[in-house]
Amino acid sequence: MNKRLQALLKRKAAAVETMKTIRAEAGEELFSAEQTTRFDAAKAEAEQISAAIEREQAAIEAERTLVLPDSVRIENGAPRAESDPRRGFAVFGDYLAAVRGAAVRPSAVDERLLIGAAALSTYGNETSGPDGGYLVPPQYATEILNVINGTDSVFSRVRQIPVGGNRLVIPATEQTAHGTTGVQAYWTGEAAAMTQSKPVFQTREIALEELTAIVPATERLLEDSTSAGAMIQMLAGEVMAFRIDDAIVNGTGVGQPMGIISAPGAVSVAKETSQVAATIVAENVLKMWSRLMPASRSRAVWLAHTDCDVQLMQMNIKVKNVAGTENVGGVGTPWMPPNGLSGSPYATLLGRPIIPVESCAALGTVGDLILADLSQYIAITKGGIKADQSMHFWFDQNTRAFRFVMRVGGQPWLSTAVARKNGSSTLGHFVTLATRA
Repeated sequence: MNKRLQALLKRKAAAVETMKTIRAEAGEELFSAEQTTRFDAAKAEAEQISAAIEREQAAIEAERTLVLPDSVRIENGAPRAESDPRRGFAVFGDYLAAVRGAAVRPSAVDERLLIGAAALSTYGNETSGPDGGYLVPPQYATEILNVINGTDSVFSRVRQIPVGGNRLVIPATEQTAHGTTGVQAYWTGEAAAMTQSKPVFQTREIALEELTAIVPATERLLEDSTSAGAMIQMLAGEVMAFRIDDAIVNGTGVGQPMGIISAPGAVSVAKETSQVAATIVAENVLKMWSRLMPASRSRAVWLAHTDCDVQLMQMNIKVKNVAGTENVGGVGTPWMPPNGLSGSPYATLLGRPIIPVESCAALGTVGDLILADLSQYIAITKGGIKADQSMHFWFDQNTRAFRFVMRVGGQPWLSTAVARKNGSSTLGHFVTLATRA
């Protein structure tokens, strides 16, 4: 479809929408004088545009049936901007300037903003794009997502699944090979009847939630599109990255992803008898390791508040006398500094990386140290990142607010801790340490 015909169709849709709105306003009553004037104007505009559309379509048909020499070809290709990951914007700041211009002059929206946009019927109001924002061009959305999925990010380590709807519903089973429910295997004698069993499935449902970042930018800054774009891109990525990581660790599951700490499948290790408040001792670490699912040990990482560093570096395994009545020495735990013998960019504990996470709880409280197999946390995302802007938030400061929206949801895979074949303790993909007060 050529640009002129596309523009005419959009104008007609807007006129028809106006007529529809006026009818809704009047309800079952007769039109007021003001409503009649507006309705007639919209109707006249729609009729005028319809005639223009017919003429444009006739011209297109005439061109299509035009007989030309074999050496001449007419091709109806898509605009080059549609195949450009930047959508024709040289830098991210140019895109922001176009979003800003669309708010100032809704009737003159930059056509590049409409690439990939929804139909006109989804417009929320005159001064915003489809569904309340304009889709950020893939190149720039990827750059923001790269910040969210940075090396130290928790989100980058979870299992991410893109979805098309508003939720992910999948069948799941939490049976174990040694359990007594679900599919079973039996030793059978010669000619003996086989014992029947069947799988036990549950429905696992993860809903998408909406994460919004508001970034202020002064009018003076916006005059420099290059620096404005770089700064806003960085700020949006950083704050969204923190909120997502924080939800994965601490989320309540209500209006945000379900976090590791509050998940029903998380395992908690009790503190030691007479353990001093706000400490971590070697026995805590060893018991946490013993409660992790065996299959998760090669994938697990330690998520830790930075106040835990000193505790982890100084702790040691106590050595008792033969009678076991008193401590006579100590052996250092397998903690290794970064880039040491392990060659890891992170310090390691029991051979697994220690990732400093700002969302971890203060030392001595639940969540200060977490042993986690993050591949067993399921996160869902939908679409890219949308952006919109408003001049009203900080109007008196000559500052505009840019809004970025990302849809994401998530929760741990297990809904309950796993019972063992032998022993009374449970296992899990996520292990925390109880409060030491």
